[in-house]
Amino acid sequence: MATITPTLTLTSNASTATTLPGPISVALSLSATDSLTVDSVESKIVTPANSGAPTLLLAGNTYGPDSGDTGGTHGGYLYLKNATATGTSLIYIGTVLQGASAPANMGAGTTALDNADDATFRLMTLKVGEFAWIPWDYMQDIYCGASSGSQSLEYFLFDRG
Repeated sequence: MATITPTLTLTSNASTATTLPGPISVALSLSATDSLTVDSVESKIVTPANSGAPTLLLAGNTYGPDSGDTGGTHGGYLYLKNATATGTSLIYIGTVLQGASAPANMGAGTTALDNADDATFRLMTLKVGEFAWIPWDYMQDIYCGASSGSQSLEYFLFDRG
């Protein structure tokens, strides 16, 4: 077993600041740190599809049992980052139930990750440089797609020991 120490720090000026005003009326300084036990790590940089079917990023049953997991018994911590160097392209992240059918082909009017209505499987959209850190119980399959070609999605999956 190994230990990782993730830290999230959010800071901003007050909204009345003349230089780089913040989103609220007071200056913000928020920090959270935890010490987590993990037993393995997997990492990769992928180029998500920007047309056709979204790319299967992580299949939940590869890492944990197919069903019947009690919360907190299996899972890990997932770091996702749109590592594309420049531009305004988007990376879409979506989920389906573990082993369920993949989202349909990408394009307006489908149930894919880039759909602009509530039929989408999209969980989040990462702009260039944006990232997410989420606990994941391995109960879903995670898919990714991109708004244009040659995008880079970096991920690290730390298995909860």
